[in-house]
Amino acid sequence: MGPGRLGALYLAALAVPLLEGLFGLELALGPCAALALLPWLLLAPAPRGAGGAPRGALVPALMALPPLALGAGVDLARGSAGGALALAAGTTWLALLLWTAAAEQATRARPAGVRYAALWFVLVPLALALRVALSWVPARGGAEPGRPAWLALDPLLFLHRWGRSGGLAELRPAECAWVLLGAALAFFVARASTERGASLAEAGP
Repeated sequence: MGPGRLGALYLAALAVPLLEGLFGLELALGPCAALALLPWLLLAPAPRGAGGAPRGALVPALMALPPLALGAGVDLARGSAGGALALAAGTTWLALLLWTAAAEQATRARPAGVRYAALWFVLVPLALALRVALSWVPARGGAEPGRPAWLALDPLLFLHRWGRSGGLAELRPAECAWVLLGAALAFFVARASTERGASLAEAGP
């Protein structure tokens, strides 16, 4: 990711926690820590062009820490449960690191990029669309929408689950496991595809 995009993400991540911490504005209905991570999860794991490296994932992940710490401080001052907040925020940050590492790894070989893009599409936008569908269909029949834990494979859905009002109290350990499983799967698919592409390139025609 270029410096301009990283800078924009950093400012976007700082915006709400900074305004709430310095000026006392109540802009967030849920944890500020979740809003501090949202810009990074939206763009850092997205498929990108060639030229990355796995260590490049450390840059956005490390830049996400100061806004996250500020947001968590605001949340603790508001009375959020420290243990639940640490579990949710720490799990999300680790998932961000793995997803971003996968995105960077996948830029090293075209087959890896294609496989990663397909996996990202299934686990992020498609899973989000499926969650919307699952919440809409039961609502038409008057039933409460379900909350399958496996949909936490999508890091954005996981973030939404604990980032909404009252979400920290409802977060289940199984959802933390699922979001890390999805991130680890993305990383290992990208890595295996890259290594296979490099082996085929060395073997030659």
